[in-house]
Amino acid sequence: MTFLTNSKFQLFIAILFFLVIGVSLQSEAQSSKDKENPQKIGLALSGGGAKGFAHIGVLKVLEEAGIQVDVVTGSSMGSIVGGLYAMGYSIQQLEEIALNNNWQELYNPRGNRQYQSIFQKTYQEQNLITFPLVDGSVTLPRGFVNDQKIALLLYRLTLPYHSVEDFTELPISYAAVATNLANGKGERLDSGYIPDAMRASIAIPSIFEPVTIDSTTYIDGGLARNIPASDARALGADFVIASDVGQPIRSVDSLKTFVDVMLQAIGFGREQSDLQQIQQTDLLIRPNVKDFSSFDYDKAARLIALGEQAARAMLPELRTLAQSQKESSKGIKTIRTLKDTLRIEEINITGADAFLRDRLKNSIQISTPSLQTIQEIEQRLSRIYNTGSISDLSYRLRQLPNSDAYVLNINISSKEQQTVGLGARYDSQYKASLLFTGSFNELFTKSDALLTDFRLGEQLRLRGNYYLPISLYPEAGLNIIAQAIRTPIDIFNQGRRSSTVDFEKISFSPQIGIAILPEMYAGAGIKAQAFNFNEAVGETLFLSKISGLLLGNLRLHLDTFNRRHFANRGHKLSLRSEFSSTAWGSGRTFAQHTANWQARWPVFESVSILSQVVLGRTFDSNSTIPLHYQYFAGGAVPVSIFDERQFPLPGFKVQQQRATNIQLFKTGAQLTLSQTFFAQLKWNVARLSNNWSWDIDPSAFNSGYALSLGAQTIIGPAELTLMTQEFDGPYALRINVGYTF
Repeated sequence: MTFLTNSKFQLFIAILFFLVIGVSLQSEAQSSKDKENPQKIGLALSGGGAKGFAHIGVLKVLEEAGIQVDVVTGSSMGSIVGGLYAMGYSIQQLEEIALNNNWQELYNPRGNRQYQSIFQKTYQEQNLITFPLVDGSVTLPRGFVNDQKIALLLYRLTLPYHSVEDFTELPISYAAVATNLANGKGERLDSGYIPDAMRASIAIPSIFEPVTIDSTTYIDGGLARNIPASDARALGADFVIASDVGQPIRSVDSLKTFVDVMLQAIGFGREQSDLQQIQQTDLLIRPNVKDFSSFDYDKAARLIALGEQAARAMLPELRTLAQSQKESSKGIKTIRTLKDTLRIEEINITGADAFLRDRLKNSIQISTPSLQTIQEIEQRLSRIYNTGSISDLSYRLRQLPNSDAYVLNINISSKEQQTVGLGARYDSQYKASLLFTGSFNELFTKSDALLTDFRLGEQLRLRGNYYLPISLYPEAGLNIIAQAIRTPIDIFNQGRRSSTVDFEKISFSPQIGIAILPEMYAGAGIKAQAFNFNEAVGETLFLSKISGLLLGNLRLHLDTFNRRHFANRGHKLSLRSEFSSTAWGSGRTFAQHTANWQARWPVFESVSILSQVVLGRTFDSNSTIPLHYQYFAGGAVPVSIFDERQFPLPGFKVQQQRATNIQLFKTGAQLTLSQTFFAQLKWNVARLSNNWSWDIDPSAFNSGYALSLGAQTIIGPAELTLMTQEFDGPYALRINVGYTF
């Protein structure tokens, strides 16, 4: 019995021994398997516009904790931050991209002045809003902002990976989420062309135009799936960290703009999707960005800090997670670099029609094969896009196999639609004015255009400008301008307004212009005009007492200002000569020469010196110079109807100074308070007289001072000016809001 008992005990010990050994071996095998196949960490970055910069702060803490991210997915702004991180951009590089780019300018629908031709700079932007004209009917645009500026930025940032088709082949596997416009479903874009996938993911409806990829049209991915956690799992992530900066449902009282209302409406449908995606999230990080809007791009530094703060609160969990990973996953990830100069072996252009493709190929001025810097390629493509004949331009550089040469592939879409536009402005002199415009392309040829506008207000103008390109390089064209205007001209006597006359004019002027340099053109032409003056303002028939002029003119125009309004660097020069003679049928004999030079000299990062010199002289043969060909000075801002002969002179009323000759000098300083706010201090001095003199007699000059506060707004430039002739007063306050027209 004892023997049996001992035998049972020994059997029990043996079984227990083998069980322990088996479990131990299984545990070691599992441990070995875990080391060979560590869990993959996925990162899902939400949309949120500018608030998406907080993701950079989150990434900073993840790296600090030792997290090796294996998969990145992103919606909207999250697709940009995530895509760049997946390519190997460091945290420092991401911060530089967020802080050093003027994102508000990237969202500005108006063309980049740096790449506009000199002819485009001359024909200044006037519309507040533009509508397509389809089959004779005015329609709403598919988006109020073209994303071309952002697209060019994305093409540049993704250059090292233009050849990548499969996004999982990036240093970190990547996918962007976009919403299919046909069915409203979110789609994972993990192959194709990286910047196009990003463009599709950030295409905010009604703000940006939808993006078409392979016949499928997409809009912002945040509409269908703002937290792309399930997409991270689909790419193989075992553990998903989500960074959510989405817009929460807000109180009605806090909705201040139409964008707030639109985002709130989108938020109702997105809330259910967010809940589903959070269920697939293992660790959720929510930076406290509720006090920021989706367009607070100027607050990038604060948003990055808030992302870092939110992630740092979870640092213990992150460090624990990092310890469970293999010590080295894919290793240190750095962005692939390209040489600054590339050998372009071939250029392929697709899209639009054969005429536009040939025109683009001739105007790009890149011979093949040739060495080109990346900057040169971007500048040439940007200039072509800004000609206005192209609605969308994309490019892709592909390296040839076993070669250091590249193929430049360009795809374009033509801007075929006709448009109508609306402009509005207000100034202290002429009060409120409205402008109705029309743009009509391809009337007689593939490249001609007719631009029309009608101004309503105290100043009336109806104008048509037909443009026919003659050559692309050098750029040259024929302008035929016809216009009719009616405007008041104030007559002053000893500083007081004594009367007002109604000036009416109808004119016809063909002009030939040629671009000598990208920033300079020369032109010549003739102008025929009929005009009259009436003292009974607004009560006489148009052109009831007609006089006429037939003039020839020569022009030279240079413009390197970095901005149309509140420029802080560059030069602008206008030289103009006009000749009239009774010998060829004109009503008067005289010649007039005008030089107007303006400069902006940056002395510090935010301070620029302003200067202007205007010299205008009239030579006559005992003829009475028509009133509208005399020079005027006064007021705080230029007057567009007489912009060639009327100049600001702070401290004086508009048109208070008048004569046949002018000498005007201005100096001052501009302080850039932010990207959109400015302050100017100006001093002007001018002599207007009917007798030209080079003698400097201080008593013959009138001077004025002005302090201005200005801003770039969505309705155009706004300027508030306090001006005076003497420091001890009296002072006058003047307001100017809207684009000049």
